[in-house]
Amino acid sequence: MNKIYLQLREEARNILAMLPSPKFYKAFEKERLFSRQMLHSHPLLIRIKQEINSIIEDDFGHGMSHSDLVCVDAGAIIQVEMEMEDKSKLPSSLANQTKNITIEQSSKVTDNILLVQIAGLLHDIKRKEKQHSIAGAKFTKTFLSTGNYPLREEEIDIICCAISEHEAFQNRDVNKKMTQKQGRKSRDKECNQKCLLISNALYDADKFRWGPDNFTHTLWDMVIFSNAPISDFMSRYPYGMQILEEIKSTFRTDTGKVYGPDFIDLGIETGNRLFKIIQQSNIIAS
Repeated sequence: MNKIYLQLREEARNILAMLPSPKFYKAFEKERLFSRQMLHSHPLLIRIKQEINSIIEDDFGHGMSHSDLVCVDAGAIIQVEMEMEDKSKLPSSLANQTKNITIEQSSKVTDNILLVQIAGLLHDIKRKEKQHSIAGAKFTKTFLSTGNYPLREEEIDIICCAISEHEAFQNRDVNKKMTQKQGRKSRDKECNQKCLLISNALYDADKFRWGPDNFTHTLWDMVIFSNAPISDFMSRYPYGMQILEEIKSTFRTDTGKVYGPDFIDLGIETGNRLFKIIQQSNIIAS
């Protein structure tokens, strides 16, 4: 069974090699580089990665490699969103401004990158459980609160709120959650705005993975892990493609709304081409 899925994975990777990279990668190369450097050099992030390495499982394609990609892109989104906010430029499309964006890495920006990357490292820590975002938020609350980490209670609440809100197609109310957690009305608005930014950036970076990454790694890790019969895989294939189409309208940040659908379109194109190859070949029969 695994041999068939490995064959299909190779076909999918060959298809993607012929397609362009996501536009987000080219538009925000500098922001992604800074985000990646921070992820691999910040002492707190290094410590968290070391401490969860023994408990996080690379099941369903949502292990450390997945988390690293989410962290890098979420950190880049934070930079772009904060730059646009600082300049009071929130256009419906960012496409014509990407060349002009210059990020001054202020402490405010890096503080938010740190929070979203902590959330990114921990967001799928309970991936096997039902309502894994809620279970992951509860785990994270305990993990960060009892681990002697240099984080304020308010920051831990923001991280946990973002994790609890990262699943697709779920009802969400960030403002209500943060108001209940804070209990300090004078700071509710500021905390809610910050939580909304962190939550939305985490969500969008996670959903970027539903594009090319889905067909290079995630899908195959899922079916191999579950040992799904090929008949089940084929019967669910059209529904999976439909879900990809539906996710395109769920991106939350201005950056995600512009660049997220491109990730998904690349995934859809790959999936459609792969399905034709399957129909026209003897891969399944073999």
